[in-house]
Order: sequence, then C-alpha cells, then structure tokens
Amino acid sequence: MALIKQALSLFLVASLFVTTNALASDLLVNTTIADSQGDAHGGWIYEVDKMDIQWDTDGQVTVDIYTNFVDYNNEKGTGRRNGKIVLGDLLMSTDGANTPYNYAFMLSDADRNRNDYWRKNHWDNTGRLNQISSTISSKQYHNNSGSVQNGQVMGGSVSSYGEQAAWTVDRQNAGSSYNNFDVISFSFNVSGIDAFKNASQVAFSWTMSCANDVVQGVVDVAKVTSVPEPTTFLLMLIALGVIANTKRKKVKAFSA
Repeated sequence: MALIKQALSLFLVASLFVTTNALASDLLVNTTIADSQGDAHGGWIYEVDKMDIQWDTDGQVTVDIYTNFVDYNNEKGTGRRNGKIVLGDLLMSTDGANTPYNYAFMLSDADRNRNDYWRKNHWDNTGRLNQISSTISSKQYHNNSGSVQNGQVMGGSVSSYGEQAAWTVDRQNAGSSYNNFDVISFSFNVSGIDAFKNASQVAFSWTMSCANDVVQGVVDVAKVTSVPEPTTFLLMLIALGVIANTKRKKVKAFSA
C-alpha cells in the first residue's frame, strides 16, 4: 500500500509539473524592446520609448508602441512637395534578422498607395497584416528630402493580403512632454500563417515616415509545451499502479 501511495504521489507531482509548464507557455512572446532615450532626430516630439510585444498561443499578437509622435501625426512637414510626416507601418521578418521584412501591418485596409497616408480620411484605425516583397524607405516616401533620416518605414509591394485587423491610439498624456508617451497598439492574429507558426525568431520594426527615431529588435518565440490528454493521464495512472503492485508482490514473495 505504501508503494502505491508513493506511486500516486509521484504521479501527482509529475502532473503538476506538466501543468505548470503548460501555463508558462501560454505566451509565445512576452517582451519589451527598449529604445535609447534622447536619440531622436529633430527633437523630443519624434521620440520612441519602447515596443511591448505579446503573442498568445491562440495566435493573437499585440504590439504596443510608446511614442511622443502620436499628437503630431500628419502635422509636421518636411519641405515643399515632400509630404507631411505620418505614422509608419509595423514591419516584421519571420526569419529574425536573417531576411528582409516579409510582413507588414499596413495602416490601411485598402489596396492603396502608401502616399495616401497624408489624407485625413485614411486614419480610420483599420489595417491588414500583409505579406510583402518590398518596403518603402523614408527617403522614397518623402521624395528624397534632405530633412529625413534613412530607414524602412512602410510595407511596399504586397505578395498576399491578410484579414482586416485593428490598430488604435491611446492618448495617455494630453499635451505630452518629452517623457510622457502615448501608445499605438496593433492587434492581429497569425494562427493561420505558417511563416509565423514555424518561426523561432521574429524581427519587429516601427518608426514614423521620416525615420527620426526607430524602435526595432529580434525576439525569440517560445514553443508550446503540450499537455497530456485525460486518456493519457489515465494510462499513466494505470501503469504506475501496475508497477507499484508488482513491487508489492515481489516484497511479499521475498518476505515469505
């Protein structure tokens, strides 16, 4: 009987261990990519503080960008005919830093030229996660203006269109100052995209169209720890019971 109780105790400990591992894996990614402070070109209104990334096991991804630029979107110019400075797309590479960006959450649900981003009716908080074959640089978007930096800011040619998704803006600090950041939040699901399901690392990048401050980095994607089905638990219990019973019989035989 003591052996059976010991076996059951071991089984309960093992079950708890497996369950704990499963709970720890509910998030494939839960991390922050920080950006250096005071490195924004053109002053604190272009400052980006950090990028928070959460990726659930159901494929739902939320990316929060903390930046001062929210209140100045589409308000600052780069010179005559060079366009207003606007929010950029969220760029991603499903092979980490090894390949160019191959996905972009585009801040538009329509097949429109990125140069339409300056239009007021564009900012309707809808977008799509699209597979892309190219990106648009800040120099390209702003007609080679000498007042912008050089960086990748938007998705270019689309290889495959995704489902409509949402992005929101949370103005946490009205009349923001150099260290009070608003939040741009991207929310989309990648459960049906093999490139994301098979990825071990994903690179993320975001900036406004002038690329005056860029937050970017590569994150590791955790693997899900599988939880045994109820039938598997029952079989484990039976097996441990058989082992314990066999040992008990051997002890009795030896004692006799």
